[in-house]
Parts: sequence; C-alpha cells; structure tokens
Amino acid sequence: MAESSTRTWNCKTAPRRAPDLRLPPVATLSRALRLLRIALAVAGLGWATLVMPAERTLYKSVLPNGRVVYGDAPDPKARRNEKITVENHPADPVQSEAGLRALAMTRLQLLRDAEARALRLRQLDRQIVAEYAQLQAVEADRERGSAVQEGDRQGRRLVANYWQRRRGIEAAALQARRRLDALLRERSALL
Repeated sequence: MAESSTRTWNCKTAPRRAPDLRLPPVATLSRALRLLRIALAVAGLGWATLVMPAERTLYKSVLPNGRVVYGDAPDPKARRNEKITVENHPADPVQSEAGLRALAMTRLQLLRDAEARALRLRQLDRQIVAEYAQLQAVEADRERGSAVQEGDRQGRRLVANYWQRRRGIEAAALQARRRLDALLRERSALL
C-alpha cells in the first residue's frame, strides 16, 4: 500500500494573521456617526409615537342607581354610555407647574367649600329637628285650641276671642310649616 501524502488542516498549527489595526479615514467615521444619530432619532420618534397615543378614549357610564362611572370600557350594566376622547398634549414645564398650582388651589377651595357645606348640613339637621318638634307642639295646640272652652260662647254663638285664638294658632302652625319647608329645601339644595 502506498502511503498518500495528504495533509489535514489543524487550527492550532495554521498560521495566524495579525488583526488589522488601521483606522478608517475621518470622513468615513463622521459619516457613520451622523447616520447612527439619524437612525437613533428616527427610532426614538417611532418609539415615542407608539408609547404616547394621540388621543385616549374613555367611557362615561351612568348606572341604574344614578352613579356615574368613568372607565376604559363601557359598563355593561349602565343605563347610558358616552364615549369621550381626550387629546394628549406634550407638557410644557411652565404651564404644567402653573396648572398644578391652580389645581391645588382649586382642590383646597373645594375642600373648604365641602367642609362649610357639611357644617351647614349638620346645623340644618339640628334646626330641622327643633323646628319639627315645634311644629308638632303647634299642631297639638291647634287641636286643643279648636275645642270650645268655657267663656267662648255667648248663647249659641262663638265669641270673637275664640276666632282670634283659632286664627292665631292657625297662623303659628302655618308659619312653623313654612319654616320647616324652607329648612328642608335648603338642606336638599346642599345635597
């Protein structure tokens, strides 16, 4: 058998080439950097448009009990649904700061108003209880006052004192009813 002189390639014994350490020309490097900046800017704008939608859709749902609910999807139990679109605007730091200050001031004013309204409601509740008790007393006086008492008759006729007493009691009852109605109207307006 004849021996063949075949050589096998061995990575360890293969000659190695030195890495090319030459720098590209300056014009090529600046052009590559400019293209990289443009590509990054386009990618950033594309990402920003995907992240920040131009407008947002909300749904206002009025439930059967009258409660209003806002959400990303309409409530299936709602009596009425309304689609609301809100545009997103880029925030200007100065306007945002002014808006936040105005919002904080509005919130404080609303809290003060709510506290004053709650105080007035408590006061009205106390007044309504007192006025209702007074109305009950006047109604009882009216029942007692309509009965004929000794000295109210002159023969078969009722004397003028009886009619004056009845008119006075009726006027007091009417006035008490009006005061109670006014308090109840004011209370319902505050709710």
